[in-house]
Amino acid sequence: MLCASPALAQDAPDDQEQQASSEQTTQAAASDGNTIIVTGSRIAGVAPVGAIVTTLGRDEIESAGQVTLDRMIKELPQVFDIGFSDNSRAQNAGNGNATWSNSINLRGLGPFATLILLDGHRMTTNGRAISPSVIPTLGVERVEVIADGTSAIYGSDAVAGVVNLIPRRNLNGVEAFARLGSTGNGDFWEWNAGLALGKTFDRGQVMVAYEHAFRSNLNGADRDFNTSDLTPWGGPDYRVNQCSPGTLIYGGTTYALPDQYTGGPLQAGTKNVCDPLADQDLFPEQKYDSVNGTATFEVFSGVELLFDGYYNRRDFKRIANTITATFTVPETNAFFVAPPFYTPGSGGYQIAYNFADESPTDPYRGYQTNWQVTPGLRASLFGDWKFEGKFGYGKAEDRAGNTQGLNTAGLNAALASSNPATAFDPYGGGRTTDATIATIFNGEGTFPLNAKFTTWQGGVNGTLLALPGGDVKLAVGYEGQDFSQTLNSGLPTENTHSRQVNSGYAEAHVPIFGPENAIAGFQDLELTAAVRYDDYSDVGNTTNPKFGINWVPFDGLKLRGSYGTSFRAPTFPEIFGNSSRLYVQNHQNPTGGAAIPVFKIGSGPNPDLGPETATTWTVGADITPVSGLTVNLTYFNIAYENTIAGLLSNLSILTYADEYAGTDVILFGKAAYDRIVDIRDNGIAGTGPISVFPIAGASTACLDAPLPDYSNCVYADGRSLNLGRSQMTGIDFNAQYIAYVGDMDTLTFFVNGTYLIDYDVAFTPGGDFVSLKNKIYNPLTFKARGGVAWDRGPFNLRATFQHVGGYTNDIVNPTEKVKSYDLIDLAGSWNIADTLDLGLDRLLLGIEVRNLFDTDPPYVNSRQGQNSGGGYDPTVTNPIGREFAVSLRTSF
Repeated sequence: MLCASPALAQDAPDDQEQQASSEQTTQAAASDGNTIIVTGSRIAGVAPVGAIVTTLGRDEIESAGQVTLDRMIKELPQVFDIGFSDNSRAQNAGNGNATWSNSINLRGLGPFATLILLDGHRMTTNGRAISPSVIPTLGVERVEVIADGTSAIYGSDAVAGVVNLIPRRNLNGVEAFARLGSTGNGDFWEWNAGLALGKTFDRGQVMVAYEHAFRSNLNGADRDFNTSDLTPWGGPDYRVNQCSPGTLIYGGTTYALPDQYTGGPLQAGTKNVCDPLADQDLFPEQKYDSVNGTATFEVFSGVELLFDGYYNRRDFKRIANTITATFTVPETNAFFVAPPFYTPGSGGYQIAYNFADESPTDPYRGYQTNWQVTPGLRASLFGDWKFEGKFGYGKAEDRAGNTQGLNTAGLNAALASSNPATAFDPYGGGRTTDATIATIFNGEGTFPLNAKFTTWQGGVNGTLLALPGGDVKLAVGYEGQDFSQTLNSGLPTENTHSRQVNSGYAEAHVPIFGPENAIAGFQDLELTAAVRYDDYSDVGNTTNPKFGINWVPFDGLKLRGSYGTSFRAPTFPEIFGNSSRLYVQNHQNPTGGAAIPVFKIGSGPNPDLGPETATTWTVGADITPVSGLTVNLTYFNIAYENTIAGLLSNLSILTYADEYAGTDVILFGKAAYDRIVDIRDNGIAGTGPISVFPIAGASTACLDAPLPDYSNCVYADGRSLNLGRSQMTGIDFNAQYIAYVGDMDTLTFFVNGTYLIDYDVAFTPGGDFVSLKNKIYNPLTFKARGGVAWDRGPFNLRATFQHVGGYTNDIVNPTEKVKSYDLIDLAGSWNIADTLDLGLDRLLLGIEVRNLFDTDPPYVNSRQGQNSGGGYDPTVTNPIGREFAVSLRTSF
């Protein structure tokens, strides 16, 4: 329930005994020597010229009603939940999300195109993405978001923008809170609680915050809109014939098997249908434990020691789909049954089967840990020049997998066995021994990863010279990074990669007109120029500039603009991959027919992968037409090149097959068959044979029984490739009006959103641009949030709405329209300490109703996948439904 506002650079007030409502200013000041440094600039006291920073302060953090910071930030209209999300891994970049974590995807350009910082410095990552949830909500003073390219300031990844988590540095006392939320029937619930301790004193401060959060899973069986049978909504039936009892296939004809089949006639052309994906979790159960701390100490006048650090562990558990397979039952099977139509000696027959009755309960589970300590030094030099240096060191660890998956070799051995003690019974007779089941379901899949990060940086900033319009200020500095990542830690395939980065930057701020020389039409005019050089040990070097301008022709109107270039270096998993399997998975059929099994090589290696580059520019206006009303408008233009496409998890890729023509990315028929066989036998670039790994029972008939024309063969290159280009333009808007009604009442109205004008994509370097604006799993035309808050003494009431405009589902043919999605939330709070004399600074009781009208996601004609629900779009909707929550927060 956010009410975001622009951030402005300012001097700190003298009174540091402010209440929570003004704590944003004092705490930021404490962290920057009485002058705030705002995200987007390296110069103290200067806000980023030409751009606007969205700020979420303590009030917004506390009232957001979310258990972690990432979920709070995702409510901003500029953020899209595509790729790195615990709601779905079925979109681009989702295949690298082995631990079902969250990150931030500004503009929908990809989760790796948004840089996340802590107090202006880089954080330790697993080499893919960082989640803001590693920092407890109690330990954050504010979150600053700048949706503009800022590689000239911060380097790689800042293509779509930056999210800067500013830790608390002025807490003086104790804060604690607890919150419990649940749906009406309890099929989903969450809770979090935390404690923060802080002390400010003449020479500095110290703060530490701890938080525990729990978020239950939500199982797909608890939501009727999550289904493979979409016929109630006028859609197709995507259910499969891999059931229990199964479907017998002989001579290309299917026969539905009865329960406990022992022989007798079967009806040709029939099949059993079921939904093996219905009972998987829509998102996993998760537990978070996070702690962070800050400290500042003035050693002597003008010299301060600084510190910030954090530790986080997140555990998750996800109930996956039931295991399915289509296998051959040979005549040697101890339980083999020959139907009347079967010809002895013909090699057996196939059965499409669901192992729901045999497979053990084996959730996909794991954990992530992430920690970093960053001490630093700040020193006054001469005049207002200051030096600041920091050294950071941290580690990350990922573990994910299961231990009782399907062992194909064990299954084949049990199917061929003539011994009832070791044979598998595929007819539902329950005759398979426990020992045999144990040999069939001992397949282990694990994704271990370790990463280590070291960073060191130093810079100076201050006044270069004085002009009539104000002081010209300059910041220059150096930043070094050393990052290493070990994939498949502890396994025979373990491999370690490392990267070193050396960077230098400079930024200048030039005020042409200011308070001292303002004239008509030029109340204020300021310019900035920044440049940064980054030298990578593995992917080359790059130089990126940025320019900004602010012009205030008269009070109440500021016009601004910016221009710059940005880049993103490829991650190690993108370059080297994290899997060597040849996957087979059912993909959405663009014609709406049966699913199409596609063979895909895993996500690497591709040593020729290069950086992504972008050119961004913006123009905007900040308007204050009347007292209390502020309006911000920003037009943005992003030209993105060499974009990295990771197609392994994209199950709708066949929709765009024509766009990849001539690239060998998608192959059909004999060309596909030859490529599949070559990869299976020789690997990529002669790396050696690669195993074939069917997912959710996808058919391997292309290899096992290719048709004469090979029409059952489809191949797609799932590796990361520099293929695409994109052009995006749009408008961000934000408006807020504060009205004071009488002596005690305040009304705050707010609305913010994004309107996308164009989003054109070329899938290949020389390909034509096609519009993906407002298409499913892509940036949408219109997203907005708004609301009203009423404050009266100790009481506060808030109503907020969220709107996602309707869009086009183009993964089916013909395309279909998806309705808009609208939610209303209500919340209220009472500061009991203002009403009753309890000896506390604050005792705040809060009540929330999220999704007041229990609105379901709109119907979407989409097939369920192993990594995503079906029948709705998990990237823009919330499957939870109406949730009630109560919280208690105190400080003293």
